[in-house]
Amino acid sequence: MKEIIEKNNPEQIKKLLYIDGKIYFSRSTERKFFFIFTIIMLVAGIFFKIGLF
Repeated sequence: MKEIIEKNNPEQIKKLLYIDGKIYFSRSTERKFFFIFTIIMLVAGIFFKIGLF
C-alpha cells in the first residue's frame, strides 16, 4: 500500500491528490465534504417532509 500523506510537514499536505487515475482526499477535506453533504441532505429532507419539493 502506498503512503499518500507524509506527516513530516503539515504545510506540504495537499487537500486533493490525483495519482494513477485515482483521486485521494486529505482526511480533513473528506470530513468537511461529508459534513456539508450531510447538512444539505438534512435540509432537503426537511423541505421534502414539509412539502416544498
